[in-house]
Amino acid sequence: MKTALFLLFAGCLALCGRAQTADSAYSAEQLDQMLGPVALYPDPLLALILPASTVPADLTLAASYLAGNGSPDDIEAQPWDPSVKALAHYPEIVKWMNENADWTQSLGAAFARQPADVMKSVQQLRAQARAAGTLVDTPQQVVAMAGDSIRIVPAQTNVIYVPEYDPALVYETPVGYAGPLISFGIGFPAGVWLGYQPDWDNFGIWVGPWSGGWAYRREWRQPGGGDRHWRNWQPDPHRTRDLVRNFYHPEGRLPFTRPREGYHGPLPQRGDSPRPMVSRPPSRPDFRGRTMDAPRPSSPAPATRLLNGYNRGTQTRDYSDRGQRSRSAPVRAQAAPHQSAPARNSERGENRKQH
Repeated sequence: MKTALFLLFAGCLALCGRAQTADSAYSAEQLDQMLGPVALYPDPLLALILPASTVPADLTLAASYLAGNGSPDDIEAQPWDPSVKALAHYPEIVKWMNENADWTQSLGAAFARQPADVMKSVQQLRAQARAAGTLVDTPQQVVAMAGDSIRIVPAQTNVIYVPEYDPALVYETPVGYAGPLISFGIGFPAGVWLGYQPDWDNFGIWVGPWSGGWAYRREWRQPGGGDRHWRNWQPDPHRTRDLVRNFYHPEGRLPFTRPREGYHGPLPQRGDSPRPMVSRPPSRPDFRGRTMDAPRPSSPAPATRLLNGYNRGTQTRDYSDRGQRSRSAPVRAQAAPHQSAPARNSERGENRKQH
């Protein structure tokens, strides 16, 4: 009898532990910390990095192939995920992601579970860098507003540059630093493999045909709306199942990244105290222009619609904000009497002593 009760109790604990793991999710601040190193990459590269992080094994194969002087002409023949094949045309990024395997795997697990929240974090970080004056137009990139979203596109039609910056510095107004906080190395060619692009309206990624130039990318066509070649990228559940199980740890410590080899970005001056990768103000500014507390992360995006019925993330935030205020108002109203009760009790005790 005791053995049966013990087994039943152990089973209940295991189920509770699984439920808690399933309900936990990365907070907005955690995602800001994780996305800091790549949030200011141009849209075409960011749209490759996020899907490629969900297949880290293919990234390792691509890194070995490139380290062995594999021919770029044979990349398409490799048995890798299409996003990794496209990213292999930029060896520096593949090597850096493979060297920071813990961060890459954590990012891939987060993007597989919270794709919309990851995309929102990128916009949040871009808004912070733009407000700090560090994200600006340069000869290598153009920072453009498309509605209420910030897009970063190459300034040239046939060349794309990989930015170099210190995430601990670029998202806040610089103090004691001279010169730009974002630098660039050599340019890489743009080509047909750049068929991935962020869909900032629905916080996802589109995959489709690429054509020369970047202006057309500001006018997206929904699948079925006249251009049926575009599709909404979705993670492969067979490949991300183990990734999420092993590397999706919202309650653990976040991995940090090392700079890319040959990093030429700004370095802290002597005597500066270390600062967090991303500043965390008490009230997190929303990238759409409001100021409010950070909402809880949304559930993983459904297979068909990213925002679970909401046409924009704004509605989700407004709904969550109103709910939080309505739930917290009665608590604040009742807090005063309870807080003053100990003072009244002490006064009564003093009166009894005097009598």
